Amino acid sequence: MSLILHVDGAKWRNHLATVLAESDAQVVPVIKGNGYGFGKKVLAQEAKDLNLPVVAVATVAEAKEIESVFPGEILLLSPSASSDSERVIHTISPHSSVFSTKMPKKFVLELLSPIHRHGFSVSDLGNALEKYSKAGKCEGIAIHLPIDQKSSAADWIDKSLQSITERGIATAEFKDTVWVSHISEKDLIKLKQKWPQIVWKIRIGTKLWLGDRSALKAKAQVLDLHAIDKPTSVGYRQYKVGRGWLVIASGGTSHGVGLEIATPKRDFLSQAKALIKSVLNLFGWNPSPFSWNGKKLEFAEPPHMHLSLLTFKGKNAPKVGSELDVDVRFTTTAFDQVVFD
Repeated sequence: MSLILHVDGAKWRNHLATVLAESDAQVVPVIKGNGYGFGKKVLAQEAKDLNLPVVAVATVAEAKEIESVFPGEILLLSPSASSDSERVIHTISPHSSVFSTKMPKKFVLELLSPIHRHGFSVSDLGNALEKYSKAGKCEGIAIHLPIDQKSSAADWIDKSLQSITERGIATAEFKDTVWVSHISEKDLIKLKQKWPQIVWKIRIGTKLWLGDRSALKAKAQVLDLHAIDKPTSVGYRQYKVGRGWLVIASGGTSHGVGLEIATPKRDFLSQAKALIKSVLNLFGWNPSPFSWNGKKLEFAEPPHMHLSLLTFKGKNAPKVGSELDVDVRFTTTAFDQVVFD
């Protein structure tokens, strides 16, 4: 009973090498959450094999999980977490109360960006730098930018750096280093020309690990198959299904299958699509992420914890043991196996 991620190893690793070669900055792979579907230790090993000096994780638990695999430094992205490991670089924001009694030995100061999640304002950066530098070493400032940018990221960072230096803070005081997420190569080149003394460290997750989706295939196994000759009640909720095939496939809610991601629907088109989908659901249309020979299967009922009940109409139905294609969101999917082909 397995949901499997098949990886074309040669193609995937070629993509990793291409991203590193084409970047004008030092790439810092992000290894957090579910490890982008691969698992954190798998990605940590890849980072080690690529001879990268530093990776980024979100939590202390994630740092502990990979430190036996990855020998370099580990940037801790959460500003509310503290680690005793000397290899960890901490992120600090104004509300990092965890450091009130024990100062970090190595740290970066988060700058408040247009995301408005956490970070120091430019006016508060100097005091923070003075405070934490008494006991530790500043490894740079960190900037987490929005994915959908309404204005030039290069212009925003340039203005921020100008404001910082105008307040008498030399870039050398934060090691001439800026860690940044979600910046284009075009903006990066522009910044390197304007600030040649700065070392730019680009934190990359999705673009690196999931940038070539053609190298990745999610597969589910057909566990059982039933011919349905007349309308029949099936499943926990005894919903009726019509003539065809009832396909029992691996992959359920514990894997992340069938779980919707909350997204703001603020425009008319998004609201219209949601309404149309709701109306079609009322008439029995329940598309699933599973497909066989290019044809989508429908949910007979909401997925179970480890498997799904699906309906298939037509000839050439899958057989027990067949593998179905599954359209997944990699960052929320827990695969049973990751197989490098």
